[in-house]
Amino acid sequence: MLPNFLIVGAPKAGTTSLHQYLSQHPEIFMSNPKELNFFSNQEIKEQELYYDNFRINSLERYKDIFAGSIGEKAIGEASVSYLFYPKTPKKIKEIIPDAKIIILLREPISRAYSHYLMDYRLGYVNLSFDDVVFKRKKDKNIDLFYQQYIFLGLYYEQVKRYIDIFGKDSVRIYFQDDFKNDPAHILLDVYNFLGVDSGFCHEIEKEHNVFSMPKNKIIYLLYRSSLRSLIASLLPSNIKEKIIEITFEKKQKPKMSKQTKKYLYDIYRDDIVNLEKLIGVDLNSWKL
Repeated sequence: MLPNFLIVGAPKAGTTSLHQYLSQHPEIFMSNPKELNFFSNQEIKEQELYYDNFRINSLERYKDIFAGSIGEKAIGEASVSYLFYPKTPKKIKEIIPDAKIIILLREPISRAYSHYLMDYRLGYVNLSFDDVVFKRKKDKNIDLFYQQYIFLGLYYEQVKRYIDIFGKDSVRIYFQDDFKNDPAHILLDVYNFLGVDSGFCHEIEKEHNVFSMPKNKIIYLLYRSSLRSLIASLLPSNIKEKIIEITFEKKQKPKMSKQTKKYLYDIYRDDIVNLEKLIGVDLNSWKL
């Protein structure tokens, strides 16, 4: 059994919420875990990407993930690594030629900062955001940090690859702000795209992946240790969520400096214009 649609990214743009909503629909089967990273497995391995990624490394194992499907019309997974790596769309096309592709995008500067804050909270990075953006300090992962926070927001080529390989009719692009402001409208469009019952109604739930930090320094140091990996490997998702609720607290996101925001906008400006032309959407809200 193989999926017939994939949510391919971008990170920190709403893919977790979309996966959660779609998994509740009776005519949709979503993978568990959410991110399988099958089509990007080799690239993640070669890069020695610093996340504790779950990765499927064989087609047989990949098919096994979807063996629990009981005749659902739409079968999918959501791996945010699929959008960035150039060879991934062709890999998907070779194995699932008629796959439908869903892409969620977010204004690239806020996406970069949100991604950094997530990694900081999880203990993957202990540099400041400006240290990464301006490469002020040496770190063995500095280029990977820069890739994850900055390069991933250069959407034009990433989106173009999927449109070129799968065709515009097989690719849907949504924006995090639209999904956050009116999830019911976006879900209706997704259901129509996937060919499932569009009359199914969700109770709109709490926002997923909200910003939070450990309640104290001891918890932060423990979480940065191997404890996180141990918890992730041994406990079911509902128990892990409960632990996070107990040990973490919601906080106001720290603000980015105007200088850094201007510097990043200069990086993204031309890419935003090119993306506008490619997908025919006004992105003035992304411009300074």
